[in-house]
Amino acid sequence: SETIHISGGNIAYGAFMMSTVMLIIIERNMATFLNIIRLVVLVDLFVYLGFNLLAWLLDSGVVLNPFNISSEIFHVSLWVLILGGALILGEILLLLFIFLQVRKLISNIAALSIIYTAAFFLILCLDGILFPLLAFGFNPELASIMFGNVSGKAILAACYSLPMILFYLVFRRNFAQFLDTPLKMGYLIGAPREKLLETLHHYELRDQQLQRNNQELEQLSSLDELTAIANRRKFEQTLETEWARCQRCNCPLTLVIGDVDYFKQYNDLYGHQQGDECLKKIAALWQDICKRPSDLAARIGGEEFAIIVPDMQPDKIVNNLQDFMAILHKQPIPHSTSPVAPHVTMSIGVAGIIPHKDTSSKALFALADRRLYAAKKKGRNCLVAK
Repeated sequence: SETIHISGGNIAYGAFMMSTVMLIIIERNMATFLNIIRLVVLVDLFVYLGFNLLAWLLDSGVVLNPFNISSEIFHVSLWVLILGGALILGEILLLLFIFLQVRKLISNIAALSIIYTAAFFLILCLDGILFPLLAFGFNPELASIMFGNVSGKAILAACYSLPMILFYLVFRRNFAQFLDTPLKMGYLIGAPREKLLETLHHYELRDQQLQRNNQELEQLSSLDELTAIANRRKFEQTLETEWARCQRCNCPLTLVIGDVDYFKQYNDLYGHQQGDECLKKIAALWQDICKRPSDLAARIGGEEFAIIVPDMQPDKIVNNLQDFMAILHKQPIPHSTSPVAPHVTMSIGVAGIIPHKDTSSKALFALADRRLYAAKKKGRNCLVAK
């Protein structure tokens, strides 16, 4: 509700705290606490890697996303995860400290059961305040959220308190043994600290390397292997993204499609290796047409190239395209079998539209493709923008 916040994470947290207290009481062994530390570290690592992997998969388009789930909901902060894990371990230590101190003053098992359950209840509620304060700092706007968080934790703590009381009753022999021979706080606090910090540092370095590797893989998956400019997949993703953005802001979107004239004949005469070199040179010049970071040059087929030009009408890009065609003439790539010119040329179609809900990016692509076809019908080595 608006005043009570109960999340899946809170439910899991309460269950974890309850189970941990039960395990420590039954086992009465320092190894149990050390294993809890390992479990917290592994869970944090799994959440961090798993969520970032999901975010990368959604961003890269490797998986289908029919419900348009935003990748932002899977971005998690390693610092917040470490803080949450450290807070859980600190709260467990605080509970044990309370257990030991109260045990010195009270010997009645029934009274201890009630006091221990009350301490469990209060610490779960305290977490609802401490975590947002430490993670995000004090902010008056967070007051209502913190109140809702504490209210939710109080409800959960009350729900988990009943199993705790039943546990003390059913396992009263184990509880009595724990009271007689409790764990020593010095062992719990001193033993694992340096190893825990070393492990967390190791995981942080590994996570940073994994992020770098993911970024490199994402970049490579977006580039054409031969020409090193954007590939067809990146082109289609960007076209859809820019279409949606331009539709929201009522801005123009221009698409350029170019095709190398008589490239099959070029390959037949000069060979595929020379053909690849030709495409690399053209791709470099094609990339230079883009003058803004928002423009995207791509190779979308064998000898077919495209440029996405957001927030610009077609006539604004024509001069750049004419300069490109002039460079092909001034820095000729020989093509002796071309009926158009003794060097490599291109036919180019340009189309622009202001996206709206009754059209799609496919309509823009089809229009640019028709103008490319019109350029070829005019004799090739030309540009059609109207």
